[in-house]
Amino acid sequence: MEHLDDQNWSYNEFLAFVLVFGAEMNVPLTNEELLFIQEHTQIQDIAKIKAKVDSVNDVEGIAVIEHCRKKYLTTPEAEAKAKKELEALLNTPGKHSPFEKAAVHIIAKLL
Repeated sequence: MEHLDDQNWSYNEFLAFVLVFGAEMNVPLTNEELLFIQEHTQIQDIAKIKAKVDSVNDVEGIAVIEHCRKKYLTTPEAEAKAKKELEALLNTPGKHSPFEKAAVHIIAKLL
């Protein structure tokens, strides 16, 4: 499967990566979460984003987030918007474990 080059991502692709990465930190992504991310970020091919997440380890994923953060989150307002969007993932249907909630907050701190 073709992977996206994170050097040329749009903001929405970056956000989708962060959301998928955060959601999959301890358990596989649910269909509801993947659908939420796809709808919220308006990414046509969410499978490419998921494939990118699946192809990197945690250290590499954090490096991708750090690289894109410097490009897209250059103001406090942009950071706050991204954190709000990330936390919205916890409002998807289904039960969220305490670890998953903590993982989302850890990712939000990276932003």
